[in-house]
Amino acid sequence: MTEKEKLEDLSYWKKTADKFFEDGKYLDALEAYESMAKLDPKNALAWKGMATAFSLLDKPYEALESLNKALNIDPADLEGLEIKGLILKKLLEDNEEELNRLKTSKSE
Repeated sequence: MTEKEKLEDLSYWKKTADKFFEDGKYLDALEAYESMAKLDPKNALAWKGMATAFSLLDKPYEALESLNKALNIDPADLEGLEIKGLILKKLLEDNEEELNRLKTSKSE
């Protein structure tokens, strides 16, 4: 595959993923971003897209994993860092009751 063909394929999958997001088809968007990542594993946009899709599919751990890959590629991505913070905050809130129960049982 030539570089030009690769760029055309990446553009196609990006447009496809955007359309799926627009239509609320998050699983399909995820698959389109996965296709992008297979074509170019160092494409931070593909990994961020996957993170967004996983988040919207209520899969926060998978979202974090994808986001970490994006941030490893582009550590200065402020939007990615902000999204990571939001996901971590939600996970903390979702698990707060269990954390408090564990803290209580350890102190007894």
